[in-house]
Amino acid sequence: MIISKALKHISITTSIIMAASTVAFAADAGQATGSAVNVRKEANAGADVVGKIETNSEYTVMGKSGDWYQISFDGESVFVSSDYFKLTKTDASVTGSNVNVRKTASALGDTLGKLKEGEQVVVTGQSGDWYQISYNGESAYVSKEYISGELLTKVTGVASVAAENAGQNIENTYGVVSSSTGVKLRKEASLISIVLTVLPYGAEVNIDRVGQEWVRVVTDDGQKGYVSAEFLSIRKGERTTRSNASSKGAEVVSYAKQFIGTPYVWGGTNLTKGVDCSGFVYSVMKNYGITLNRSSYSMVSNGIEVSKSELQAGDLVFFNSGGNSGICHVGIYMGDGNYIHSTDGAAYGVTITALNSGYSANTYVTGRRVLR
Repeated sequence: MIISKALKHISITTSIIMAASTVAFAADAGQATGSAVNVRKEANAGADVVGKIETNSEYTVMGKSGDWYQISFDGESVFVSSDYFKLTKTDASVTGSNVNVRKTASALGDTLGKLKEGEQVVVTGQSGDWYQISYNGESAYVSKEYISGELLTKVTGVASVAAENAGQNIENTYGVVSSSTGVKLRKEASLISIVLTVLPYGAEVNIDRVGQEWVRVVTDDGQKGYVSAEFLSIRKGERTTRSNASSKGAEVVSYAKQFIGTPYVWGGTNLTKGVDCSGFVYSVMKNYGITLNRSSYSMVSNGIEVSKSELQAGDLVFFNSGGNSGICHVGIYMGDGNYIHSTDGAAYGVTITALNSGYSANTYVTGRRVLR
């Protein structure tokens, strides 16, 4: 009885030691890199050979101990040297939120879907800065920056499929910021590089060069820099030209002018019965399929910033009450130095005011472009 308990104790202790020295994995697999590769009873070259494995046959990987893989062979747990064995798939987890899954290993690759933070994936290869994964039964690609796993550095390389995009004509492509919180435009393609500005959600940029992790872009004001490929949606075709945007802006202004004289009503959004400043802008733009934040204070985060000298018809203009106070008023720029807005001042309703004189000139803060 005492001997039986002692043997049981030794067995349990041995299991604990093996578990501590071998990293275990759930659904990993690999192949021999040569023919008739020895598999051994223990993880050392002097251990007994218990069989041989052939190339192109896949074996379940149970763990890794030093330079040896622990695999399942004929129903038994054996070891094979990592010099003659390659990992063909391994478990991993997603470390970012809403991570793009792409058809090819390139920022220009079509987006097949998105992965949530913490979601488990099976990595089947790697190509440059991208991991190949199994996605809905097909091969797809995810940036290495957003994938974490114990054996990722050991997984087999795959033929680069980014090559088909490497020479793609980027003259017919442009980028749109896809992150709801915007994206940092950096001086160099590095996370520690100087931040030049923050491009807001929906901002459109011209593409100068596409890399696997970074895209070099040019903003409308000529500023060049790099943004993370994960937060930029690559679009094919031509951007809306300035003249087209201006034409649409003129149409918006023409529509807005028909409501001159509508009374000011705090919180109002009815263009004929009563509107406040943001309610007027909100309702006019809604007529053109553009949904804005409801208050002037939050509306200033919509669209992209434009300098006062670059204002076009249809751009939004924002004001404060003087000094360093917050945004409290908004209108629509008409062109020729005028803007249309709903005011609770002397005019008390929708009216046209000169932008560059008097109270408007003293309280002007910024302009935003929401038309595309």
